[in-house]
Amino acid sequence: MRLNDSDFEERTSAFAPGEVGQILVAWIVLSLAISVSYLGGLFEGTGDAYGIAAAFIATATAFVFHEMGHKFVAMRLGYVAHFKVWAWGLALTLITAVVSQGTFMFGAPGAVYIAPAFAAGYHAYGRYSGGPRSEDRDNMLISAAGPGTNLAFGIFFLALLIFGPAAGFVQTVASYGFTLNVGLGAFNMLPIPPMDGYKIFKGSIPTALMIALPLWGMFLLLILG
Repeated sequence: MRLNDSDFEERTSAFAPGEVGQILVAWIVLSLAISVSYLGGLFEGTGDAYGIAAAFIATATAFVFHEMGHKFVAMRLGYVAHFKVWAWGLALTLITAVVSQGTFMFGAPGAVYIAPAFAAGYHAYGRYSGGPRSEDRDNMLISAAGPGTNLAFGIFFLALLIFGPAAGFVQTVASYGFTLNVGLGAFNMLPIPPMDGYKIFKGSIPTALMIALPLWGMFLLLILG
């Protein structure tokens, strides 16, 4: 069967039709929810536009890159992986943030959904070349990509907090980025289903500890500091 242009795009593009839009919606909603206290002040002339911008940057590293880590590692291993928003999650994210004025938030606007592309003969992103697979190993690697990304950004923002400017926009971004990446990463590394940590600990305890211990240590530093 001859493929038309849309078929070719679907088979070669890293993103499904409409997927980028869903990622942007989830990112914007989560960023606005995190910066809800700043948003209220804007209407009164007391808001902090820098704070809102910092929230958007930090959320991109903590949430978007976390999910894209799952997506691209899954595709590298030969799976179909697409991000999809969760309507109820978007609503709960906004409602909990507004009601609590930013002190508590149910942040689950969407997630990456993965299917075994190799089983259907669909070579996603052109990376998978066939052969026997270990589902547990694949799940471990895909799961580790999310909190592993959070760990890398957490260390980066911690370095900015320590060695960067003492105040200003960079410090605000670093503070937001450290809090969000460490908080999300540490939570996801809990060894209970359906968290990433459960699949990682199940697949490789040494790998799980290499990711979990620094994140948990930085989270302890965060709550004690």
